[in-house]
Amino acid sequence: MRKRTNRVEIKLNDAEYAHLNNLVHASNLSRESYLRMCINGLVPRPAPSVELVEVIQVLRQIANSLSDISKCVYAQNGIDESMYIHNFELLQNQINEIMILIREPTELRFPITQ
Repeated sequence: MRKRTNRVEIKLNDAEYAHLNNLVHASNLSRESYLRMCINGLVPRPAPSVELVEVIQVLRQIANSLSDISKCVYAQNGIDESMYIHNFELLQNQINEIMILIREPTELRFPITQ
């Protein structure tokens, strides 16, 4: 962990403080991590919902089931296993890319206009 010796104090009214806490809670980050990302020009996205995480888990289970089925089919038909492995890895990579895109922070453009 890096040593951070400088401290910044800011004053917020109740509405600003509540808004900051809501953003931090939605992102599943610490307040400090959230603010550091903002300072570095990134706005963290809210964490995926529980339902979305469950859907991704189901997709992974489906991918594993399809992998098992194709492994059996390839074995019975004497087909090279490399094709099945390629398709399985492709599906797993696509699921991983979806999760990365969901959590990818948005770049903050300056100046901010409202």
